[in-house]
Amino acid sequence: MRRLSSSLASIGAVTHREIYSYLVSPMPYVVTAVFLLVNGFIFFLIVSSSSAEATLRPILPTTAFLLLLILPVLTMRLLAEEKATGTIELLMTFPITDAQVVIGKFLATLLVYILMLVPTLAYVLIVKIFGNSEWGPLITAYIGLILLGSSFIALGMFSSSLVRNQIIAAVTGIGLLLLLWVMGAAGSVLGPRLSGLLAYMSLNDHFNSFQQGVLEVKDVVFYLSVTIGALFLTVRVLESGRWRA
Repeated sequence: MRRLSSSLASIGAVTHREIYSYLVSPMPYVVTAVFLLVNGFIFFLIVSSSSAEATLRPILPTTAFLLLLILPVLTMRLLAEEKATGTIELLMTFPITDAQVVIGKFLATLLVYILMLVPTLAYVLIVKIFGNSEWGPLITAYIGLILLGSSFIALGMFSSSLVRNQIIAAVTGIGLLLLLWVMGAAGSVLGPRLSGLLAYMSLNDHFNSFQQGVLEVKDVVFYLSVTIGALFLTVRVLESGRWRA
């Protein structure tokens, strides 16, 4: 219990430090503003059309793709900046493990992401006022967005751990996410033998169920597996850097 309490305290300290870094940096505010502006404008166009439905389904693909483009910008500094400024060596001297550093930074970024989604609850309010949408599909949609976002953040952190330059980290993260996004479409081109495997690896295909208001265990397990797997690889990258040092 003492070891667990010490581990949680270390993770909490890293999370608190990272949240403070986000609060004093203009980057998360700019990213949030761009996301809300673009996504809000598209939502306005959707609800203003004559064929508008009392559901979030039409806006979800756009929201997911916007997150693919902007979350790597949010995560690009997490480890690349530490390497560039040399503070990663300072962290290595503290009584804290690489896993605790990665988990703390991940939790801080996930919290910032969830806060970024809070203003979009206005979409839910509009849908409920002007339509008769049930709560189930609306809740499922946000569960899907949180799971999708967590996998994006973890993969973005992995990209940030590979390089020292933040811009390269962002481009690498976007490229990796785009590759995993189009896996399903690639499977139809490469033939039936690979189509099943590539479709399962597609971040986009697993999000389709959430868009339809269906919560399936296999999709939840997939996003959690991607998140945990990416965080595990990030820890391994940091450990290899510690070994080389």
